[in-house]
Amino acid sequence: MTKNRRYEAHYDTLNDARIMESANVRAATTLPQQAFGPQPFEWTNRGEPVWAWISWAEGPATRIPATATGWNDRVVCVEWEARGGRRSVIVWRNAVSRRS
Repeated sequence: MTKNRRYEAHYDTLNDARIMESANVRAATTLPQQAFGPQPFEWTNRGEPVWAWISWAEGPATRIPATATGWNDRVVCVEWEARGGRRSVIVWRNAVSRRS
């Protein structure tokens, strides 16, 4: 099968842009399982609106609006909508506060 050279440069440019966009997505860091402690998680289906400080692999931590979906006495599982879909991490409990 032959290539359509008429649109080759256009689609190459689009593909390069998608690759650069996916490479620029910041990676959030989550706590290791050893930090969770012995208490089991309490999970909720609806989630609680919170402000959460999220640590990133590169760059400073940022405070974002999120939803708390599970927690125990030490840590909280938070979710938020980001470019590329829904993301979630586990953060320390004192890094989360309720949103009104």
